[in-house]
This record gives sequence, structure tokens and C-alpha cells, in this order.
Amino acid sequence: MLFNSIVYWLFLPAVWVSYFMLPVRFRWIWLLLASYFFYGFWKLEFAGLMLLTSAIDWYCGKYIESTPRIGWKRFWLWFSIGSNVLMLFMFKYLDFSMGSSPVARWMADHNATAWIIELGKYTIPAGISFYTFQSISYVVDVFRGQEKAEQSLPKFMLYVSFFPQLVAGPIERFGKLHAQLFRPYLPCWQDLRNAARLLMYGLFLKVAVADNLASVVDTYYAGSTSAIANSPVYSCFDAWVASFFFAFQVYTDFFGYSLLAQGSALLFGIHLMDNFNKPFLAKSIPEFWHRWHISLSTWFRDYVFIPVGGNKRGPLVLSAAVLLVFFASGLWHGASATMIAFGLSQGILYLFDRFVFKRLEWIGKSQSETTRWSALRLKIWDGFKQCKTGFFFMLTLIYFRSSSMHQAAKIWNQLWFGGSENIGLTAPYSAAIEVQESSAELTIGMQIPIFLCIFLLLDLCVMKERADVWMGKFALPLRWIMYCMMAISIWIWGGAINHPFVYFQF
Repeated sequence: MLFNSIVYWLFLPAVWVSYFMLPVRFRWIWLLLASYFFYGFWKLEFAGLMLLTSAIDWYCGKYIESTPRIGWKRFWLWFSIGSNVLMLFMFKYLDFSMGSSPVARWMADHNATAWIIELGKYTIPAGISFYTFQSISYVVDVFRGQEKAEQSLPKFMLYVSFFPQLVAGPIERFGKLHAQLFRPYLPCWQDLRNAARLLMYGLFLKVAVADNLASVVDTYYAGSTSAIANSPVYSCFDAWVASFFFAFQVYTDFFGYSLLAQGSALLFGIHLMDNFNKPFLAKSIPEFWHRWHISLSTWFRDYVFIPVGGNKRGPLVLSAAVLLVFFASGLWHGASATMIAFGLSQGILYLFDRFVFKRLEWIGKSQSETTRWSALRLKIWDGFKQCKTGFFFMLTLIYFRSSSMHQAAKIWNQLWFGGSENIGLTAPYSAAIEVQESSAELTIGMQIPIFLCIFLLLDLCVMKERADVWMGKFALPLRWIMYCMMAISIWIWGGAINHPFVYFQF
């Protein structure tokens, strides 16, 4: 069930009204049923997979807490981690890891993976990377003694499956989310008002900004795979436009989802963490990842980076830990060489900023200059660092969006050398068929730069706080003008373009 679908906007108020009509002690049960309906609405079998993950980790958490022997605690910890990794591997990484090896050919010839293919129908269970990470964090926290094991399986199932953040996060920790799910709560006007603002602004970012940008990006990346004759060839300028647009498409798409998740949860009195904090104002790649997809970054910090050594064992261990984290992050985003390249390129840029670029800080500072000139110079230097960080992140997203390394190489060729190859064709396909190419230009509607400029102005320059808090500070007439403008934009563009959320595939 997509947040930008009519079905969801019928589902959400129905669940909300029914929730508060029930006695307090039964509300969490209704929320659990609604969450499993939300997930099973897409494919019922995958709800069973999530139930299996929850049951295994619940049992492991109980055994870890109850057994006094450290050896058995470690056994159940690794049993939980191993079972989660195994499920991820089967549904997300099996085909990629096998490749065209003899084992893969034997399994295909003997129909050994038919049950996985039949269950998945060539798709990955939506949100499997999110809810498995959330479930793993619970077991690790119980092992560390930071959390008490949940004694009720259905209550733990609700922690794993809570529908606003189930499919694309944020990845919440057990202590914070569990405490809110089961406390008595009465709706208050402030929460309802803030939730409505988050839902409105999140849907505006998704429908008006991200989906319009996606229409241009998809056209560029698709090339002419659907029409072999007269294949369009886009210019170097188009390549830069598509790359720039995709950076803000994926940002507004995921940021919009996060606001929708926060708004949906706030209707039930549950506060989810902020997943973004103006990442394109970051002055370095390390700072960028403290502002972008915060729940995933902190998860890797707490459960991978620090346990393998972190920054307390010298630069070599630090470098190895950073590359490991970003390699794992790339794999988390997808089972492909392009995602691994995306992750490793981010790791290399992280280390470059950490050990090389940081030594250039003296350029922005000088003790011998007047205070006014020094402040101006510092602002210019900060602006350069922000542009540098955003520019390099934009370039690495070419790997994130490309369907193959061959396509990514062609786009790099177009960006820097003005190559005229059709980027939609893979190497074997284009070699086998003679393609008639013709020059083409990307069609960019007037609404696209308007919506993008509005968002950039708000996000980078105007909004100093979260959208719901910022909008609440204006006078009533001005607030309603903003609401009406967003509602009109959603109404006009909501039915014209309807792209699934980018992070639903993870």
C-alpha cells in the first residue's frame, strides 16, 4: 500500500477513528492487525515472512535474557543475526551472488530456486531491509543489556510491523518506539494539527516535486529501450540536468516519505525520529551522512562501525571500518555492482574529507585579516564546501540510479566528454542490434523548475525548523494560503504522475 495512493488515504482515517473508539487495552491489537493488513495488502505471503522474522528474534531475545551463560547468549545472538541475514540473502542477494556460476546454472536447470521465484515473483519483499535491521537492533540491545526482552510475541510483532515506518523507515530503536506504542494516549489538537501539516507537506514533496523530477530522470535513463528505431541521443547538458534532477528527486522522494510516516504516526501520538536534517547544507561527506537517512547512518554506527574498532584504534582501523560500513550500506541498498560502487565511492569521499580535505581548513581562516573580511572569507569557504559536498554526492548517485555499470560508464562519458551513446542500451543488446540514433532533448515542463525552486528556497534558506513547526508560526491567513497552494498542486499532479517511492524497493 503506497502512501501516495487513494487506498492509503481511505485506510489511514478508518484505522485512526477505529483506534480511538476501542478501549485502551485493545488499541495495540487493532494497530497490529492494521499493520499486517497494510503490509499484506501488497502480497500476503510476505506478511508471513515478516511474522517468521519477528518470531525468531523474539525467541532469541528471551533466551538471551534468561540464560546466565555468556556462551549461550552469544549463540542466540548470532542465531538471530544469521537467520535475518539468511532471509535477506535468499530474497535479495541470491541471484546476484550466484551470477552465471556453474552452481547457479545447476540450480536453474533443476528448478532448485523455483519456490523463491514463485514467492517473490521477481520482486523483493517491500521493506525487508528496514524491518530486519530494526529487529536485529532489538536482539543486539538485549544482548548488551540495554533493553529488557519483550515477553509478549504479539507486542513485539507490533514493534517490527508498525505500519507508518514499516516499509521505508525510519529504523526505530526498541526502547523509544515500544514505550510509545503501548502507553495510554488521547488525541490533542496540537498533535493533530502538526500531523496534518507533515502529511500535507510530505505529499507535496512526493507528488509535486519528486514525481515531476522523476518524469525527466526516467526519460533520460530509459533511452529508447522501448523503441529501437530512431533511438534518441541526449546531449552533455541533458546528462547534467538529469543528474542534478535525480539528486533532488531521491531527496524529496525519501524526505517526503519520512514526513508522511511521521505525520501518520503522530495521529496515534507516536513521535518518530527525524530522518533528514538539511543534508545539502553539509560541508563534508561525514557531515552529510549525519544529516541524510539518519536512522540508517546511526544504525551502522552503533552496530557495525563502533564494534569493529571505530575511530579509537588509529587511522588504518578507522579507514577499514569506514569502507566496511559503506560497502555494507551499498549492498543494503541493492544487490548489484552499481550499488556497491555507490557505497564504496561514498566511503572513499568520506576518507578524503576526513584525512585530506580537512587539512585545507586554513584557507577559510586567517588571523591577520580584519574581522569583516575574515567573516566574509569564511562564508565563501563554507559555501564552497557545501557545493563541493553536494556535487560529489550527485555524481555518486549515477551509480545508484543506473541499471548496470555499463550504463553508468556511458553517463560518465556523456557528462565529461559529451559522448553520444544511447544510455538506455546495454552493451550486449546494442552490439547485437544496429540502432538508428537521432538527437533529442529532454522535455522539462514549467512546473518542474517552479516546484524545485520553491523546495530549495524553503529547505536551504527559509525553513530553520521542521515543516510543521515552521508553518505553525505564521498568521492564520498566510498558513491557509500555503495549505491551499500545496493542496492544489497535489490535486493537479496527484493523478498525472504516480511513481512508487524510491526506497520501497529496499
